[in-house]
Amino acid sequence: MPSESRPGIEYTVTLSDEGSWSCTCPHYTYRHTECKHILKIKEGPSAPKAGYVVHPMVREGAVEDRDYQRRIVERALEANTLVVLPTALKKTVIAELVAAELLHRYPGCRVLMMAPTKPLALQHRESILRHLKLEMDEVATVTGEMPDRSTVWDDPRVRVITATPQTVWNDYKRGLVRLEEFALLVFDECHRSRSRYAYTRLAGEYVRRCPYPLILALTASPGSEEEKVVEVVRNLWIEQIVWTTEDDEEVAKYIPGIKASWVRVALPEQYEAIRQVIKRMIGSTLARLRIDGLPIPEEVNGKVLVGLMNRLRAEIEAGVRGPNMHYMALISAALSLYHALELIENQHVYSLRRYLEEIQESELRSHKMVAGMPEFRRLVMMVNECNADHTKVNALLTVLTAHFAEKKDDRVLVFANIRATAEILVERLKERGYRATLFVGKAEGKGGPRMTQEEQMRVLKAFREGAYNVLVATSIGEEGLDIPECGLVVFYEPAVSGIR
Repeated sequence: MPSESRPGIEYTVTLSDEGSWSCTCPHYTYRHTECKHILKIKEGPSAPKAGYVVHPMVREGAVEDRDYQRRIVERALEANTLVVLPTALKKTVIAELVAAELLHRYPGCRVLMMAPTKPLALQHRESILRHLKLEMDEVATVTGEMPDRSTVWDDPRVRVITATPQTVWNDYKRGLVRLEEFALLVFDECHRSRSRYAYTRLAGEYVRRCPYPLILALTASPGSEEEKVVEVVRNLWIEQIVWTTEDDEEVAKYIPGIKASWVRVALPEQYEAIRQVIKRMIGSTLARLRIDGLPIPEEVNGKVLVGLMNRLRAEIEAGVRGPNMHYMALISAALSLYHALELIENQHVYSLRRYLEEIQESELRSHKMVAGMPEFRRLVMMVNECNADHTKVNALLTVLTAHFAEKKDDRVLVFANIRATAEILVERLKERGYRATLFVGKAEGKGGPRMTQEEQMRVLKAFREGAYNVLVATSIGEEGLDIPECGLVVFYEPAVSGIR
């Protein structure tokens, strides 16, 4: 076999009578692991399938050959790259193809692919095993639920590791991870790389320690403001950006047609009555702030109050206390009431009931202020006596009835911001005969059902296979999870982020 890096040099690949392979190249001589020359001989001559990627490290007929992916892979191999691609254009496949080329060029190297949630990290491992010519013991997933993660980091057979970033950072601080071993770091859903998020710290340490670092950052939505995009670029040491939109001719044919529609509803009478009580409580809290000397504009909302709180916090840190601590507690109380208002307007009275119980049990000064307000007891009584569903629940049921009447074997995803609301939705869907189930994180909220990594994967598998036809998920399901042939996605509340 001719050397690819040293012209004129040839290596001899041998298969012994016992069935073991060997090669005279430096990689095999010193590491005694299969080199690219052995892999090439093993593959043997075969006619590639038309329209699929042909590569020594990619399984035949496993990855569709797309021009835009090939172009992005070539650029990503040159420098630290931020790839911004619309949903459904297979960003993960691009990362896999970059990894495949590096694993082929440098048979002794390793690749680390990170994703913000455990289900997504596990999904990446499954995808890599489907697409790349790697064995089960060559691809591993590392999450916080694993008791002895050092066995993965230290295993020379493992060539690709998928992991959650906080786990990698924790293991790095413990001395278990040698970042300089990795020829490529992939940051999936990289829009999360803000401030002190683990992505940011890992990128900095990787660039500092690795002599030839290569970073690939992936997202469908880096941020709606220039400042946020620049922050991601800076935090991940990005040198070039590849940005493709749905309107670009080379990708448009791969994007399925998406029809978006809104369903507008009016609040039930009981919800409106509760809403008015909360609005009066907000008004009295803001009036108290004005009386106590803090200038509050007439037109105010939660965002304005958060900005004001940040300013006060900066003054307190600079040593200017005075009445600022009192102002902070009052603003926190107002923000708690704004959250209660959002729950009754957009969620469900059950979610508000749970939140008011938290306020009553809390030791926070701001929560005690809210609980001590004259109208708080009346608010709690009204919420406890209200058994009506939000009109959005009936609207959801109507939408699903119409959808399944047209496509009886389809599957539907329902997203809800608040876990308590998601629980109610699953309950109502089951009452109507739908095969509905909940999909939440390991530690969401202070009570209620939580899901282990194994339970999450079991639910996703059952949903893909049709055992469930409606999956009600909180934000953990929003980023990157591959659920094919899902004909309808419902957002229970108005879309609040670029990710949605």
